[in-house]
Formats: sequence, structure tokens, C-alpha cells
Amino acid sequence: MKTINIKHISRLLVLCFIFTSCEAELDLPPVDEFSPQNVLQSREGLEALLFSAYQYDNIEQSVKDEILINEVTTDVGFVRIGAVEREMKPYLNFNWDPSDPKFQGVFWAPRYRAIRDANTVLENIGSSSVDEETKALITAEARYLRAAQYVYMYRYFGVVPLRTTTNLDEQPQELPLPSEEEFSTFVETELREAATNLLHPSEQTQRGRATKGHALAVLTKFLMQTKQWAKVVEVTQQIMDLNYYELFPDYRATFFVENEGNKEIIVTWSLTNEQGFGNNYQNGAFPPGFMHSESVPEFTWTTEMANWATQFSMRDGFYDSFEEEDDRKQTIIETYTNLGGNTVNLRGTADNTRSLKFFDNNQIGNFSGADHPYIRYADILLSRAEALNEINGPTQESVDLVNQVRTRSIDDPYTLAEVGGKDSFNDIILQERGWEFFSEGKRREDLIRHDKFIEYAQDRGLNAQPYQIYFPYPQAEINANPALEQRSGY
Repeated sequence: MKTINIKHISRLLVLCFIFTSCEAELDLPPVDEFSPQNVLQSREGLEALLFSAYQYDNIEQSVKDEILINEVTTDVGFVRIGAVEREMKPYLNFNWDPSDPKFQGVFWAPRYRAIRDANTVLENIGSSSVDEETKALITAEARYLRAAQYVYMYRYFGVVPLRTTTNLDEQPQELPLPSEEEFSTFVETELREAATNLLHPSEQTQRGRATKGHALAVLTKFLMQTKQWAKVVEVTQQIMDLNYYELFPDYRATFFVENEGNKEIIVTWSLTNEQGFGNNYQNGAFPPGFMHSESVPEFTWTTEMANWATQFSMRDGFYDSFEEEDDRKQTIIETYTNLGGNTVNLRGTADNTRSLKFFDNNQIGNFSGADHPYIRYADILLSRAEALNEINGPTQESVDLVNQVRTRSIDDPYTLAEVGGKDSFNDIILQERGWEFFSEGKRREDLIRHDKFIEYAQDRGLNAQPYQIYFPYPQAEINANPALEQRSGY
């Protein structure tokens, strides 16, 4: 069966609905010809607006930010030189403030635009002419997309205003924060009910479009963030019971462009090597004058590809923590051949090895087509292991789950006897997560969940404070919404 990538569809259709926020800026057809009452009566119109929400859900323009901010604040990533280093200095030094434009432009505004579009779908679908089966499916997708944005923002800000309608008579523009319980209940309910009507992943022919796996995986991540361990065990079992997802046999090949859509990738931000739709992380990870490296023999840099002056690198302590025979380490290079044919040793400078996890031999300019995985099946297995350990301490099942992920890359499984007690096994799981998910933007949330985020920053000599496990609400939102109170400490 032919697979259609939703990102290509959304580019064609999303423009139809820009009017929902930019009406004054565009030369539009007469309102009565191009109004929600007319357009949102058909499946095509509803899906166009739905794909607009997917478009905002897909963080193509900020892959580097998504990865860097979640790693330079931790023991994994580093950046030096140029404009990106200046952007990342507040995160490297733990002195960010509410005026940082990334809080508004990357982590907040696009998410609320997706929520707006999902809400508009939900408000109009009931009166549309589409059949009941289609209504149920599109409703489930819209509820998934809306809840997924709240889960995404929770990683950065904790609870945020729950905008559930575009009707300002029902919800005024000045919207206060919900309670933690209200927020959590809403997200969980939406994702569980969405999963009921979403397609099984084997039935979805449009890669990137939501399935039961998407809803359950995003719910798993939220339940992990909120430490609801018993529910994590329940929901991860539901994902496993789909009998669809599996680990890809080769760790490095999991991320090859030609293997996109493999059954390990549950939720991904799908990208193409063209402006506005590309993965821009790799440009900063290429070292100066890079041509190729024996560690990643499949890839050779060409003059059509960008190589930024800025330098995204890995911290020495993290790189040196790998066991030498661990295949996951091979994605990080410590030597390379430059354009002059000379071998360069990156270890001559501290914190200077490079992750080439997302290379694409067909990269054009700044944009690689390598997808950025958001949730992989490996994450589900390790999340289940962590939850089981939190509930019962180490068990054979939890150790086996960790070994499923670990032994793909290194033939050295843990035994139940050697993992020790609950705390020591938790440390092992955290370390395995670091080795498994580097350059995927997960380290910050993992350290926060394990109560290590502030501790590790202080160990690096930084004046990190407990309130910094969350970022401040964007100052622009505080100014626009007097009912939104800034987080304590900011």
C-alpha cells in the first residue's frame, strides 16, 4: 500500500486556513465565500484545517533549538562560536529570563496555533456534512493534536492555560492557569479518548498522521513527567499489545533517511531537505572543513551542504561514559578527514566530539531531510522499565526491558543481581537513556524526572536554582494575559 507523507499534503492545504489568524494581512476572497461555515462543511475542508494543526505541531524550523536547549542545559551537549552560541549562552549558564524570544516563538506560540486550529475543527465538525465514521476519526485526531501540544508545553513550562475553544464568550482572552489536577485530568482524558477512535498504526497510510500509537505514546511521556507510575505500566502495555512496534535491528541505521517510517519510530517530526522543512541540527555539528569520518562511512559532505561556523558538540564526560564496544558511540565522531585530506583529532579541544546522528547525503544548503524522532519504541520500553522499578524495585521484567534496548548496541546484558536496589537501577536506567537518546532532545526532561537536573548544573559550577526545572512563561504572554501569573523565581 502506498504511503503518503502528511507534510507534503499540509504544505498545499495549510494556506487555505491562514485566515483564521492573519485575515487583516491577506488579500482574501469575500468572507461569505471563504468562511468556516462554508469551508468546514466537507471532509476536504476539515482535513485542510486539521493539517494546519499538524503543520504547527511539526517543529521543522526549530530542530536545532529543540535539541540544543534540552542538551546544553545538561551533562550531554555543548555549543561554541557564533550566533547560535550567543542564543544558547543563557541556557549554558542557567541565566535565562522571560524575555528570551525562544520561549514565545518556538515553545509557545506555534503550539497555541495548533490548539486554535484543533479547536476550530472540533467546533465545526458536528454541523458538517461528513459521515459519522469520518467525524469520529477527525475528532479523535483534533483531540490528540490539541492534547499533544499541552504535553509538549508541559515539558518546558509546567501547566499552561487550557484553551479549549475559540469562542471568547466561553473562554475570555484573559485566561488563568488551571490547577495541576485539572490540567492533568484534561490531558489524560483527551489522549485516552482519542486513542479509542484513532487508526491502528498498521492501517494508517499517511506517515506522520496520528494513530493509536501516537496518542498512547504521548500519554506515556506525560505520565512519566507527572510520575504516575502505575498508569505508565498500564499504557505501555497497551502500546505493546498493538503488536506493531519493534526495535530496528541496527541502532545507527534507525536514523538513516532511507529507513524513515520504520516500526521503531512512533512519533516523529517529519522533515525534507528544503527551506522551511529541514533538519538544521547537523549543520552546526559538522566540524570545520569536514569531509568524512571513518565512524560514519556512509556519509560524505558535499559543497551543496551547509557547514555553519557555530559548533554543536558533546561533553567529554558524556562521550567517555560509553563502553568502547557500544555501537551507539559510533554515531559520535572524534576524528575526521577535512577538505584538505588531513586527519583532525577533535579530542585536542575539550568537549568537542560531534554527533552525526542525522546526516543526509542529499542535504541541500541548511536543510537535511533526516526526520527528528520524538518518541521511539525504545523510549516506551525504558519508560516501562523505569515505572516498574519505581513501583516494585528491580524485577526480571524491568531488567529484561532495559536489556532489549541495550543489547541491540552492546552484547553485555545486565543481570538482576548486578543492578542492585531501586536507586542504583534507576541510575542505570538514566545512564542507558543518555546513551540511547543523545541528540534527540530528551536529556533535560530525564534529569528533571530523576531529580538530577539542578544537581548536575551545580556540579558544573553554575548557580542553578530549583525553580529552573521549568522555564518562565514568555513575557509577551504575561503582558497580553493579565490573568497569567509568572512562575515563582522569575
